[in-house]
Amino acid sequence: MPDKHIQHVVVAYAGEQISISLEFKKRRSLSISVHPDCSVTASAPLGCSPEEVLAHIESRRAWIANQRRYFEAFHPLPEVKRFISGETHLYLGRQYRLKVRHDRDVEVKLVGRFLNVSVPEPEEPQCVRTALDAWYRAHAEPIFRERMARCLESVPSLQKVTPTLRIRRMTKRWGSCTRRGTITLSTELIKTPLHCVEYVIMHELCHLCIHDHSPAFFRLLDRCMPDWETRKAQLDSVVLQ
Repeated sequence: MPDKHIQHVVVAYAGEQISISLEFKKRRSLSISVHPDCSVTASAPLGCSPEEVLAHIESRRAWIANQRRYFEAFHPLPEVKRFISGETHLYLGRQYRLKVRHDRDVEVKLVGRFLNVSVPEPEEPQCVRTALDAWYRAHAEPIFRERMARCLESVPSLQKVTPTLRIRRMTKRWGSCTRRGTITLSTELIKTPLHCVEYVIMHELCHLCIHDHSPAFFRLLDRCMPDWETRKAQLDSVVLQ
């Protein structure tokens, strides 16, 4: 049996046909995610029966529709980045204008309200993007580690956990957590305000104690970060590109 298999299902709710990308992979439970572009994905354990998966999706139709309506309030989505001079890019929640120029050496510098990018091929968007992505990652790692330490210090009950931090670019989620204690954060998270970064970290730290999104998980999150819903609302308005 392959490690994962992707298929598409359609459910109807209030006269709307909702397409869902369903993936079977090595995991313990069923999950459904609605993304800012209003796409819907679902993950199910390998070996789970199609009838069980469809029944779970059907039971969540109202929630899926409500989440899609929530994200529709932020549309139209921003244009896809072209990585050219004059374009705005985010860093820690603030907008900076891109200045791209030719240089033999690759260099990215934050100067005032500008991101100055020097690359050998400034007319090639991928060349500019690669340089910018490397700069984001280099800045993300120390900030993420420092904020994780702060979150752990602020909640004594979580100090018994010793998570391993991984950082990589993800386009569908801000972070994830494994049962073995590895927290993965997206490099894209560095584009959001620090209080949103802290929310994602705290969310994943709580998953080290409670691995699902049960009421017990949200009670723990309420205790660890009472204003998490405000932080999440701002984070939900940010679109990954």
